[in-house]
Amino acid sequence: MSIIIGTHPNNLATWILSHVDALQEPLRRLAQDVRFIRYDDGRRTTGLLVEGVIDVGATGSTPPIVAQAQKLDVVYLATSEPHPDPGGIVVPADSPIRTLADLRGRSIAFTVGSWQTHALAVAVDRAGLAWDDVTVVDIAATAQGEDFLAVGTDSWLVVDPAYSRLRQLADVRVVAPTQDLVQNRSVFFGRGSWVREHPSEARAFVEAVAATEKWAAAHLDEVAALLSRSSRGGAPETWRTALATRHWGVHAVDERFLAEQQHAADLFHQFGVIPKAITVVAAERGQ
Repeated sequence: MSIIIGTHPNNLATWILSHVDALQEPLRRLAQDVRFIRYDDGRRTTGLLVEGVIDVGATGSTPPIVAQAQKLDVVYLATSEPHPDPGGIVVPADSPIRTLADLRGRSIAFTVGSWQTHALAVAVDRAGLAWDDVTVVDIAATAQGEDFLAVGTDSWLVVDPAYSRLRQLADVRVVAPTQDLVQNRSVFFGRGSWVREHPSEARAFVEAVAATEKWAAAHLDEVAALLSRSSRGGAPETWRTALATRHWGVHAVDERFLAEQQHAADLFHQFGVIPKAITVVAAERGQ
């Protein structure tokens, strides 16, 4: 038996798990062959799942919704606590953008297709804007503070460590903090056919990422050093500060999480981000 796990540095639990051998031992006792496929852009996760390159992976809220709308067979396995990462919708300090409504006719840079698409959908809806009222500029999942500054947009959707670096480079202010827009949870999910055929391994994966988050909460210096060496960059001290306020923990999919996902899916359909309305709970049930 085997399990192939997709991992990227924007998902801390799987990234840490892939680098700490001791955390992998319970998985290896069950599956024996445990492999990690590492990549920098979490948006690749659903494609790698449906292609059979990986069995399970993790992203933010957006990718599994988009996958379900594309009729791809993905199944929710677990979710994390909310992650109110420092940052959010950020503008230069002297920008005329003071409220979300002021985004009308302006541009914003973020990683399109990540959880940040969900955050912008909430912001646009809350401001009573149309999706096309804001010009979206895609930026790499591993963008640093310098990259956000160089892109030349009116605003950015950015969190640590890039946010802290951006603050070092320019005088900026936050229009809408992350936690005011989305819960920003990690979502753990798998290829439907694999999950149905390998329920024990799927459960073991969830137990492993849950144990990893518990371990990480007690080893912040080690985690900060590890992440500083990833493609996300950032100094260890920047990561240490952000990690100290992080809400650690992985738990079963529940009604609250499904309601959050359904709200996002409804907004995506309303704004044309996905081509059809979906019922999120179907992915929780593996239908």
